[in-house]
Amino acid sequence: MPSDLHSRLMEPTGVHNYVEIPTLASWAGDVVKANQRLAMFRSNEAKKAIAQQFQGGVAVSPAAPTTRAQLKQMGFVAAVAAQQTHTGHQHGTHQPGGRVAGDLTNRYVVDAAIGRYQAGKLQAGEPNNQVSKAILGSLLVDIYAVTGKFMATISRNPKLRTDDDCALFPFYRALHWAAADAFGKVFGVNGNEIDVHLNQQLIGMTTHGHTVDANVGREVHTDPVTGRKATRLVYLSDEEALACQLHVSGGKLMIANAHGALEPFDCSGDEFKDTSRTRDGKRTPKANTAFSGAENNGGKGVAGFAMGVNRNIYSSRHWNHAASKGSFYHSSYFGGSEVLCTGCITVVAGDLTYINNDSGHYGPSRHQLSLALRALQAQGVNITNVTVDITRIDGTFAMTKAPKLLEDTAKEGIPFNIVSTADYANIARRIRAALTAYEARSKGFFTSQSKKSKETLKALKEIRDDETLVKEVQFRLQRLTRDWFPHIRPIASPLGTNPAEQYGSLSSGELVTKLYDAIEPLLGPPAKSG
Repeated sequence: MPSDLHSRLMEPTGVHNYVEIPTLASWAGDVVKANQRLAMFRSNEAKKAIAQQFQGGVAVSPAAPTTRAQLKQMGFVAAVAAQQTHTGHQHGTHQPGGRVAGDLTNRYVVDAAIGRYQAGKLQAGEPNNQVSKAILGSLLVDIYAVTGKFMATISRNPKLRTDDDCALFPFYRALHWAAADAFGKVFGVNGNEIDVHLNQQLIGMTTHGHTVDANVGREVHTDPVTGRKATRLVYLSDEEALACQLHVSGGKLMIANAHGALEPFDCSGDEFKDTSRTRDGKRTPKANTAFSGAENNGGKGVAGFAMGVNRNIYSSRHWNHAASKGSFYHSSYFGGSEVLCTGCITVVAGDLTYINNDSGHYGPSRHQLSLALRALQAQGVNITNVTVDITRIDGTFAMTKAPKLLEDTAKEGIPFNIVSTADYANIARRIRAALTAYEARSKGFFTSQSKKSKETLKALKEIRDDETLVKEVQFRLQRLTRDWFPHIRPIASPLGTNPAEQYGSLSSGELVTKLYDAIEPLLGPPAKSG
C-alpha cells in the first residue's frame, strides 16, 4: 500500500488519548477500532484507484462517498472485487501482523504488558511506599519500552511495515504517553522525565572494566584490512553493532546473515565453548572468553550479550588478543557506554535456554538481569523454561528459573535508583573527601566535635570497601532524607549498626551537611511538597 496511506494511518486523527492505562477489554476494543479505521482507509484508497482508472462515463471524485450501488451502475463491481482481493492478499488477514524486525509489533505483546500491569496494580495497591512504587514503575516501564520500540521500528522501516502496523501506530503512541504519565504520577515527577528515570537503571563499567580497557586500549596491532596500526580494544560503531544485534521473530532470537536475511541465532555449539590455550597459557584466537565451563546449561556454549536502555540486545562470541580481531569484551557492544545489563546467553536454534549476569566489565545485579529478561519477554521471547545463573561474589553461580527470578524481583520491586560498582567508587571518593575536609576543619581553635560526630567520623574512616562505605552513609542519613526522597528504598546497615546511630529528621551540623552533599547524586530529584 502506498506510503501516503501509511502516513495518514499513523496520524493521531480520530484516536483518543488515554487518561490512564486501559484495561485489557478497553484495549481490545481500541484494536477493533484500529481495524475499522484501516478498513475505512482501504475502502477510500480502492475508490480512488478505481476512479483514476476509469477512462470515461461518470467521473468519480476520490473524496466523494461513493456507494457500492453507484459503482455497480458504472460497471465497476468486478474492478472492486479485484481491488479488494488484491488488497486482502497483500495486507489483509492472510498477512502476518507486525512484520517489522520479526514480530516485534505483534499487539499481543502489548496485551501481555497491559495484563501484567493490571495484575500488578491489584498486588501492589496504591503507590504509597517504595515497594509498591517499584512494582508499578517497572510494569509501566514495560509498556513504555515495548510501545516505544514498536513506534521506532514502524517509523524507521517504511519498506517493511504493514498496514496493520501503521493502523495500530497511533494507539501505540497514545498508550506510550499514558505509561509515561502514569509513571510520573507514581513517582511524583513530570511524566516527560520518564527517560531520565529509565537512565537511572543503566550501569557503568566497574573499576575492573575500566582498567582492562585502558590497558588493552594502549596495545596496538596491525589491522588486517587496512594494514594500519590500530588499538587491540574493539569498540563497535553503531553500524558495526548491527551485525551483532538480535531480533525477535515468532518468539525466536534471530540474527542477520551475510545477505541481510534473518536466521535463527545459535550459540550452543563447539565454537562457543572453545577454551583452548597456547603452551604459555594464553587463550588462542579461537577461544571464547565469554565461556567459563561452569554454566548450568547442559554443557552447551554461550555468547556474551549486552542490552541498552532501548532494550535492543546484541550478542557475539568474545575473544582476547586475537591477532586479526583485537580483543572483544562486554564493553565492545556499546563502546564502553552505560548498559541496562550484560552477561551470557545460550540460544539453540533461536530458542533462549539459558542466561546469566556474568560480566566482570559491568558487574550487573540480579535486578539488572531481571530487567533484561522482562524486556525479552515483552518482545515475545518465551522465558518459561529458561535457566538463570546469578553470579555470586566468589564467582560461583546460584541457579534458578527465569519466571522465579521475575516473581521474586517483582515482589521486591525493581528500584529506580540502582547503583553500579562504578557509581559506588565515585560516591565513596566524595565521602572520603568530605570526611577529610571535616576532620581538618574540626581541628581548628574555635571548633569542636560532638560525641556522635566523633564516633561517626571514626567508624566511617575505618571502612575500606567502597560499596560498604556508601551504604553505611545512606543508612545513617536515611531518617534525615526519607521525607524529601521517599522513592529511595530504606536499607539496613551493612555493618549491623544500631538504628539509634542514625541522624534524625532535624539533625544538622557540618558533618551531616558534608555527607549529605557527598551522596546527593544517588538521591535524584526531591519529591514534590504539598
